[in-house]
Amino acid sequence: MKPRMFLDLEKLKPVGRKLRRYLPALAVFIKGMSLLYSKRSYLKETGYIKSTVAQMPCRNDGSPIPWMNYNVVSFLEERLNKDQSLFEYGCGNSTLFFSKHVGSVTSVECHRKWYEYVHTIKPDNVTLLLHDPFDSETYCKIIENQDQKFDVVVIDAEDRTNCMMNARHCLSEKGVIILDDTQGESHSDGIRALVTQGFKKLDF
Repeated sequence: MKPRMFLDLEKLKPVGRKLRRYLPALAVFIKGMSLLYSKRSYLKETGYIKSTVAQMPCRNDGSPIPWMNYNVVSFLEERLNKDQSLFEYGCGNSTLFFSKHVGSVTSVECHRKWYEYVHTIKPDNVTLLLHDPFDSETYCKIIENQDQKFDVVVIDAEDRTNCMMNARHCLSEKGVIILDDTQGESHSDGIRALVTQGFKKLDF
């Protein structure tokens, strides 16, 4: 029988000290990799590594989440409930996530292949709308044709400003608008317009 192998960590400590002294960059790299792949790694626990490998946002167990800041995801999980209806510009893993937390989801998508894929995996409380990708004007207004008010509107579309302007008329009394990726000045006019109309702004 072959003898079992083991590492004497105490004997490795002098090696680590010399490494930090003479090759600090390599020492930092090794430490960083150990933290990255540790069982307690934040990136592993949140599912970031899993998402990177799968090339779609998900938890470490593979369950879908929106491609948003993890603080936003936690914020939404605490506040969404099954009495709410949600409209979404752009479908995907976020659609599957929202379907578990609200009563109904209506999502509009421009890319046919992606629409067809999501349609095969969507739950019963999700309604998918396929829209002409070259007709940007009616895309922003499609929410007005749904004959209902929404408690939550999620906007992850190119023309966020016009989507905002149309969505504001389709909100319930306590409805909110969630904007994804709004850095820079391109959406600032739309955001300011909502604020002047009484909307409260919460940044993440």
